Amino acid sequence: MYTYITYGSSFFLDKIQKKNTKRNLLSFYNADSAYLYEETEGKTVFSAPQTFINVINDGTLMEKPTMLLYFIVKEARQEVFNTLPLPLEKLQTYDGYQAFRLLRPKQGETYVAVFQFDSINLLDDFKKGSFFRTYFSKEALSQYQSEDIMANIYYSKMLFVEKPETLD
Repeated sequence: MYTYITYGSSFFLDKIQKKNTKRNLLSFYNADSAYLYEETEGKTVFSAPQTFINVINDGTLMEKPTMLLYFIVKEARQEVFNTLPLPLEKLQTYDGYQAFRLLRPKQGETYVAVFQFDSINLLDDFKKGSFFRTYFSKEALSQYQSEDIMANIYYSKMLFVEKPETLD
């Protein structure tokens, strides 16, 4: 299974979504951009997406508050990281939990962890919890990253279902 993520103006991405109604394209927004997210075994309809291979799929992704956590896993540590056992049963106990994806880049070293919850407040609560701290905090992921701290990436994007007024 592949995941494709593209972002840009809501005007442009809305046209892609309307043109491809038979595809399961999820739309999200943040203050800066609109996002389209597609999971498929085949090719995507996006012209220049970020492309990932799904390592772990849990739950069903929907248009709900979502966090994309981007982080580096250096090439020499990817095999170890890809087989890291995650206790998904603990993740599933968090209030409002909807879905989780661990995405390996088709090229490069920047992974994405996708966390989806019923509300932004429940997602914020989850980020303070033991599962996130143990497996996805900056400190927890540092063992997989480069010794050159300038080469490491660790940042998140919060995505919402409602379009902010700034994107109109």
